[in-house]
This record gives sequence, C-alpha cells and structure tokens, in this order.
Amino acid sequence: MTSESFQTIFQNMKQNLTLFLFLFLTVFSNAQDQIPKISGTAKFSIENGTIDCDIILSDYSDIGNYLIRLNKGLNIVNVQSIEPNKFLLGYERELADSLQTDESISYYFPASTKGEKFLPKKLRFRYVGKFPVINDTISENYQREDWRGNIAFMNGLLRMDGYQSAWYPTLYDVDNDFQYELVKYDIEIICEDCEQIYLNGSKPVNAKKAHFVSESPREPYLFIGKYGIQEAQNITLLNANFSDTQVDEFDKINGEIVNFLGAYTNIPYKEKVHWVQAYLTVNEKGHFAFASNPTFTICGNPPYDLRATFDQQLQGGFLSTIVHELSHYYFGTIKKCNTTLENLINEGFAEFLAVKYISQFKENDYIKNGIREGLEWLEDPNFKHKAILDFIKLENTNDRQTYAYDYQTAILFSIEKEIGEEKMMQWIRLLLQGEECISNKAFFETTLKKAINNNELYNKIVQKYLTSNSTVENIKILWEK
Repeated sequence: MTSESFQTIFQNMKQNLTLFLFLFLTVFSNAQDQIPKISGTAKFSIENGTIDCDIILSDYSDIGNYLIRLNKGLNIVNVQSIEPNKFLLGYERELADSLQTDESISYYFPASTKGEKFLPKKLRFRYVGKFPVINDTISENYQREDWRGNIAFMNGLLRMDGYQSAWYPTLYDVDNDFQYELVKYDIEIICEDCEQIYLNGSKPVNAKKAHFVSESPREPYLFIGKYGIQEAQNITLLNANFSDTQVDEFDKINGEIVNFLGAYTNIPYKEKVHWVQAYLTVNEKGHFAFASNPTFTICGNPPYDLRATFDQQLQGGFLSTIVHELSHYYFGTIKKCNTTLENLINEGFAEFLAVKYISQFKENDYIKNGIREGLEWLEDPNFKHKAILDFIKLENTNDRQTYAYDYQTAILFSIEKEIGEEKMMQWIRLLLQGEECISNKAFFETTLKKAINNNELYNKIVQKYLTSNSTVENIKILWEK
C-alpha cells in the first residue's frame, strides 16, 4: 500500500537479460534451496462461499524446525504422509504462530522423540471451509474490516492472495524466519458457478475449471468468478471494465513506469503485468492495493474503484499506488528473503521509488513537502521505534504502517539528499544485485559504504539516520533548511 503522507498526491539500461536471469535465479537458489510444489484439486463455489481442497505438498527442503500454516477458516479432514510411507498423520497446533494479521493456524507433526518434529517427504492435505459471501446491495452483510489476507467472496468474485491468506498448506522455516509462499504448482481449479479463472503466473481463462502448471515459483494468488478480461501490450486487466481508450492509456502508463524502474535499478522489467480490480468487503471509502508479482490487485468499491474515477485518480492516489506496487517487482520479488523484516524494509524502498517517479511531474518541493507532512506521524509521541540498524524484529515498533511508509521513506530521501542522487541510485542497484537479504545489517551497511565511497560521509549518515535516537529530529532539521 502507499503511505499516508504521499497517497493524496501523486537513464540507459545496461543490464541485459542474461544478467537479469542470473540475478533472479541466484536469489531463489539462495533464499529457497528447494522450491515447494503444490498439486491436486481445489474446488470453489462463489455463490456459497465454499472451499474444498485435496492438495499435495512436495519438493521441499528437509527442515527440522518447521510449521505449516493454513487459514483458520479451513477445517482439516485429514493429513496423509505420501512419501516415504503412506499413512494418516496425527498433528499438533502451534497457536502462538501466525502472520501479522492472524489469518492462519500453524500445524506440525510430532516425531517419536519427544520435543522433535517429523516432516515426511510428501504430504497430502484434505480440507474444507465455508466463508461469508458479501453482496454490496445488502448493507448488513458487510464485514468490519478487509485486508490482503482476507479470503474474500464478494459480488460474485473470490480473491485469495498466496502470502497471507494461507488457503493452501504453506511451509514456514521457523529458525530462518522464512515462509515458502513462492511455489511451483500443478493444480486443477474447479468452480461450477464461475466463468473466469485466474491463477497468478498463468493466463486467465474463460472456463468453469482449468488445469494450471508452473515450474517457476509464484505466489498462488487466485481470482475467480464472473468478470471481463482485457489484453494490451504491457498489461492484462481483470474485472476493470475499461473503455478501449482507457485500456490504451493505462497500458501506456504502465509501460512508462516499468521503463523508469528498469532504468533506475539497471534491471529490466520483463513480466507482463496483470491488474485486478477487486472489491472491498467493508462499506468504506477509498482503496487498498497489494502485489503478488506479476499480479497487482486494487481493492475498492464504486465510486472508489479505478474505472469509476479513472481520469481523476491517475492524477492522484491511484498513480502513486500503481508505481509503489510495480516497485515490489524489485523489492519483494527479485530480492525475496524472509517474511518479517524483509517485507517491512521492502515497503520503504518501494515507496521511495514511487515518490521518485511521481516527483518528475510535480513542483520542486514535492518531496520536501511530503516529508514535512509525514513528520506529523513521526513526531507523534505515541510512535515508538528503534533505529534501522537496531531494528531486528517487528516488535521494535508499535506502528508498522508509520514505520514502513513514512519513517523509512523519509530516511531514504534524507540519505539521498546528503549523498546525492547518483550515489543513492548506485546503492539501490547494489542492494538488488547482492545475494544477501536487505535486512542483513552487514550487507545493508557494506553496500551503502561502497556506494558513498567516503568514510567521513558514510559515518555521518550512519550516525544521523541509521543508529541515532534523534533520527526524526535530524530529518526535520535537514528538510527545514
């Protein structure tokens, strides 16, 4: 999502495809030694809000301290070991573990030795669930809140992300704080009351059932129901209902953004983007968005959807949202590491790139004004946080939204103001080209030091913005000059 401070206002490529593929595969070979695979059958009814799955989980690493996350609304029929031997498994729940929005319950299989866990080479999960079906013509049916990980049956559609919703058995490495939400798949999707089916990483189809296969790791985001599919050169639109003119304009805008991002990062943007117009399950104004590369979902109800306010919104919040979400191709896909700190840090860099793009079309003080506006949240005495280099767990702040989108973004622009745009761009390129996680403090510092290439200036930056208890005050002084 975009930050509160910027949401209301919105080079030559030297990197060739060979280097891009090397980086892409290096990241995955290091972050995910063996990429899990899901296969089997998943049945849905958008009219009844039901899910009935028979899923095999395989091809994963031998992890000693693991958990398997599954949405709380899904009831397990049974779990079976397929390899090395076939038998029904008993399981335990780890109720203390969940993602940040608490959608899932975590399971594990106890070993014969007390205190240890058993993980077969291949597992079969059978589970069912029934979820609320929201219709915006009946106000009493709205939910109190909506969010990325919500399994949302809304207006004849179903959206399920593959990161937070845990609609499929999602393997989590506890010791390395790594969730394997990027998976290969060989799966049949069945929905007899649907007309269109889309599984992230494959082409959308006009059908009631379809078989999808991907050997490339993808977040298995699912969007099914009854909606239109519109194709253009750079994008595919699902449920947007754009006019031909709007499709062309939106396609052009996407092309300009990915060209900017590719030039800035020195890594070409090679995916065809899929934009999904989904709805909110709450009766609220506005929208939120999330990335499941190469799919980007905007959730908003008319008149706050993209189509209803196309011309106005492209000059406002939606344009900022679009750039921010596309930036997650770099910070979140090419550079994909653990599931807590890395995701938090990714938001700051994605917002930085979004504001950089938007600032090209704004007045000279656009960035300065945005940071000054954000100081309202940063100076709030209720906002608690540790400095970036001392930040080691999510509990180091009491306000993830402010830390991710305002605090980090203000620091990045402050660093750029001190070291210059060229060195800032070089730093970001170094961060993306390295194998280590950005949340690795040594890597974070080493790349910054290399980009600055001046020990005195480097030490000044670290002291003022990355380790100081007076970081917010230092930001304020810098931008009030």
